[in-house]
Amino acid sequence: MRKIFLRDEGILPNTDITLGLHALFLRYAEDTEFVFEPADYYFSPHEEMRADYCLSNSVHTPYRVLAVWMKHMKNCTLRGNGARLWLAGQMQVFTLDRCESITIEGFFVNWEKPLVAEGVVENVSESYMDVYVDPETFPHRYEDGNLYFEVGADEWYRFNHRMIAFEPHRRTVRRGTGDIGSLAVSELGNNRYRLTLKREYSVQVGDLLNMRHNERVHAGIFSEKCRNTVVRDVTFYSCGGLGCLAQFCHDLTYERVHFLPDVQRGRLVSSGRDDGMHVTCCSGRVTVTECSFHALMDDPINVHGCCVTADEIVDDRTLRCRYRHEDACGFAYWAETGDEIAFLDRGVMHEIGRASAASYTLLDQMTFLLSFDAPLPKEILSMAQRGDSLALDNLSHTAEFICTKNRFGSCRARGVLVSTPKHVLIADNLFESSGSAILVAGDSNYWFESGACCDVEITRNIFTDDCLSSMYQFCHGVISICPVVPKPMREKPYHTNIRITDNRFDSADVPVLYAFSCEKLLFAKNRIFKSPSAGKLREANHAVNLSYCSDVLIEKNEWIGGFGDFASVADDNCTAVSAEF
Repeated sequence: MRKIFLRDEGILPNTDITLGLHALFLRYAEDTEFVFEPADYYFSPHEEMRADYCLSNSVHTPYRVLAVWMKHMKNCTLRGNGARLWLAGQMQVFTLDRCESITIEGFFVNWEKPLVAEGVVENVSESYMDVYVDPETFPHRYEDGNLYFEVGADEWYRFNHRMIAFEPHRRTVRRGTGDIGSLAVSELGNNRYRLTLKREYSVQVGDLLNMRHNERVHAGIFSEKCRNTVVRDVTFYSCGGLGCLAQFCHDLTYERVHFLPDVQRGRLVSSGRDDGMHVTCCSGRVTVTECSFHALMDDPINVHGCCVTADEIVDDRTLRCRYRHEDACGFAYWAETGDEIAFLDRGVMHEIGRASAASYTLLDQMTFLLSFDAPLPKEILSMAQRGDSLALDNLSHTAEFICTKNRFGSCRARGVLVSTPKHVLIADNLFESSGSAILVAGDSNYWFESGACCDVEITRNIFTDDCLSSMYQFCHGVISICPVVPKPMREKPYHTNIRITDNRFDSADVPVLYAFSCEKLLFAKNRIFKSPSAGKLREANHAVNLSYCSDVLIEKNEWIGGFGDFASVADDNCTAVSAEF
């Protein structure tokens, strides 16, 4: 492998290297190590660095603005050596397009003007709160009854009235607040603003507000149709959308990748605008280890597929299909020849058959033709003829998921979302998630993030009493098994074979486990401590809540600290439940 020192190629620190680095990649596309210095490098928007990419779970735009663009490269390493990458405005930091064996290592990523803002609460009432916004740390202006934040050279974004409150000392999400919405902003002077609230919240004077603006347009690291990608020792201090977004990739490793506020620059509770790591329709093995997440405005990790529905029968081998979520559509690689496609009854979420794909033709952003290598069974054609009752899931685009030794600090919503039929191991992690720490999800009816789980091991994790301290969607337990199944049936559960063992929970009378539409569920050898640091926040009267579950075993758990009757199980439409407390 050749080694290229950027300085030797005229790519120098303290300069805009956007075009120079891209030209270097075009010259050395294979078997090359690109060596940075531990210095500052700058990136800015250029016409030549625009490209049309369809990003999963992101808003659509005619083009993405790219900084580091690697296309059809193979066996290459970006050796950062602690280099600091500075971006201006909405940009995608790293873009990997159909690359193989790429390693990105040793970088700090930041913006001079961050892509998420903060404020300090100075006064609170039932209907409003007064907020101070530091004009140096978060450049802004008040205009036409709203706040606008500057992120680049004359690039401004409107405050979208969505906030999360953090208590100022530990910088964890304020208990019982969750998503905060405002209706209007009025100017008080001296960078102070009155936010009229949608309802009363448990916000207190001194709380730090994460104030979202702009849109989910660019990822921090976007990988599409890549193989054997490794990201190691990379810290993001800001990000304008999803952090690490990988779609239709094979084998991904994220090691010591951090999403953290840049406290040295006065940013205390803002890192990324949305998810930390978002893995859509990938295969092989996805490994996330020794990473840390704090003050993200959505889930640190989400691993899932993408369900579509059958829209029309073209012939007995071909269906016209439809993407159902406007932020997850238009993919170039949803199916390829030979892929194994599962057919689901959307009502009961039960698999009714499989077939092998022959061809995939994207017609427009929302629709495509999918042909198979043999005529489809009559049952599947009959369901397709009835409209949108038939869902399709690509099983070839599902991955094993290994999640170990990570720190899930206080962020908005859940900690880990997982929806994949391959082996899942979530072990030796620390969770402070303000919603559910782990959500075993999956659906073809709402978010269309597919993937029935059938081999999940959750073990040796620590769940602090910051978990489940606010309410978000699907957050019914510290561990929440909550697929979207409109017509659940005990004899046809969606998830199966989930083992939750040898974990430690610190619980302030919040449900430790919620399970819906699941069979072969084990909850054993866990140690649950009664937390005295917070009062009861929820109406639930049972530590374990089951619904439409079967073959459940709860045993050999320790309940420490006086839970009383709360240490019990509630079940609804369940069968074969064995529970000892």
